[in-house]
Amino acid sequence: MASSNNTNNHYALRIVVLTFNRAASLLRLLNSINEAVYYSDAIKLEVWIDRSEDGLVDNLTTKTAQEFVFKYGVYDVIVRQQHAGIYGQWLTSWKPIKNMSEIAVILEDDLTVSPYFYKYLKAVHRKYDNIPEVNGYALQGYSIKHHITDNTVLDGPAGSLVYLYPVLGTWGFSPVTNNWIEFLKWFYSLRGRTNIQPYVPGNIASNWYIFFQRQRKADSMWEMWHIYYAWLNKEFTLYSNFPGHAGLSNSWREAGLHYTSNEGPSNKLLTEWKAEYDNLPERPLHVDIAGKLLMNSTNESIKRQFWKNKRIPSV
Repeated sequence: MASSNNTNNHYALRIVVLTFNRAASLLRLLNSINEAVYYSDAIKLEVWIDRSEDGLVDNLTTKTAQEFVFKYGVYDVIVRQQHAGIYGQWLTSWKPIKNMSEIAVILEDDLTVSPYFYKYLKAVHRKYDNIPEVNGYALQGYSIKHHITDNTVLDGPAGSLVYLYPVLGTWGFSPVTNNWIEFLKWFYSLRGRTNIQPYVPGNIASNWYIFFQRQRKADSMWEMWHIYYAWLNKEFTLYSNFPGHAGLSNSWREAGLHYTSNEGPSNKLLTEWKAEYDNLPERPLHVDIAGKLLMNSTNESIKRQFWKNKRIPSV
């Protein structure tokens, strides 16, 4: 079993799969990865297997990962030496270096991906990585509005292929490299500072996080810190807006840290790539946390107005 060198810069795409003890789910995801389009690009697929708090590893999950054959590039299975938890899985599995050209996408094991997920990621990274406010790319086609009084389904602006939203999507996330590095530096600078809480006013995720804190399960919601960081720094995540909420990923919403039972697929996967999908806008439209289009949202004064009184001192 080889160990992974995350700092290599010779891959066009690094697919980071996070798993623990769901062998069947893992195999379903890996099979969907094998059906995707990669052209002749250099691809690295990594499966990171966590241990239990007691240090045990799930043998069936490990066997499933080790027996899988990836058809398109380098394949690596990494069994962690000790329990990492969801924070450790998300925040330590990919270790980029500044300005590297590699695209990474992080996938939990209860997802499947569209055959065109890499085609999309390749296009949006090329188009938008140089826009400082863009912190990454969500693969999911279905999400909710995070506004605390209206957490119904989030719809993108009509006629817009992509749009920017203040909250990341974790059902397949591809970070912008330099932003991810800065986020990690900031996150680890907070170690031991119990006076900092990642609460974002008006965001329903803050309520979820507080609920988990009361149950002593806040360690299952690493993304609250990313949401908070984006709020502090006026950043957005790019979402696709394909017809019918078709996604580049699909969450099966299986029982685990966030679901008590198997809820089934979140949305349909994008199964056809149309020519018009290649026509990405120069500057994506912005929507606020309630899903409302910010008029003239590419104008800096509008963005400042949106964030007015929402920034608190950084730490």
